Order: sequence, then C-alpha cells, then structure tokens
Amino acid sequence: MSVSNPSLSPERILEKAMESEMISVEQLHCVLQNPPPHVVLLDVRTPVEHRQGVIPGSVLFPCDHDLENLQNTAIFAESFRARFRPEDFDPTRQYILICRTGPRTAIALDIFLCYNLAACELLGGVSEWQQKGLALQRPNSDTT
Repeated sequence: MSVSNPSLSPERILEKAMESEMISVEQLHCVLQNPPPHVVLLDVRTPVEHRQGVIPGSVLFPCDHDLENLQNTAIFAESFRARFRPEDFDPTRQYILICRTGPRTAIALDIFLCYNLAACELLGGVSEWQQKGLALQRPNSDTT
C-alpha cells in the first residue's frame, strides 16, 4: 500500500488527524507500523461485528446497533451515550474511533470532543480497511 507522503512520521500524521478529526486507512496503516504508546484504536462496533475481525491493535467499546438497518444510528447513539463515561478515558491519549463504515464514529467523535478528548474517526472504517487489501485479525476472546 502506498501512502501519500511517506516522509511524514506517525506523530505528524496523528497531529494532522487530530486537527482534522479524521484519519485515512493509508495514514492509519502507516501509524501502525510504529504505533505511539499514547494512541488507542477504539472499535465502537457491536460484539457480532467485532467477532468478524478487527483492525490490529484495536480494542472493543461494544455498542448496540441496528444491523438490519445500518442507516438507523439511533440505537447506536443511545447505546454509546449510555456506556460512555468521560472519566474512563485518559485525556493524555489520542483516540482513533473505528466502526464498519463511518456514521457511528461521527456520533462517538462528537461526544469525545464535547469532553475535550483528542479523537478522530477512521474514514470508511473497517470496510475501507478491507477494500484497501489490509487484513483483519481475529479478536482476542477476552474483548468480546
């Protein structure tokens, strides 16, 4: 996979991602070659989706979602708000939010930003990751 500017360090990529509130699959792939310890890949999909495969290094923050009608984000929004407690998140870390295609991370991102937590969303989510030919890994059994 080619990255648009391979001379950018993972730290610079993350700085730009946090400023723009988004990161591309290519940029994330580059960051994951040498991931800084303060970065958390937070997967906000359902446990069912999570079991189908994860982006390496991500951790599950399981939320409900209407998997029959993916455009209906109301169930996710309610589930995320019910589970989210800002005190559970380290304000010194940077969070990259991941879902299947993107709408759910937009909701999660708004909430993270309301609490001044550094976060961005993965553009295109897990679907885009796979479309770019990048492999998912099996999730750890203790995270589902």
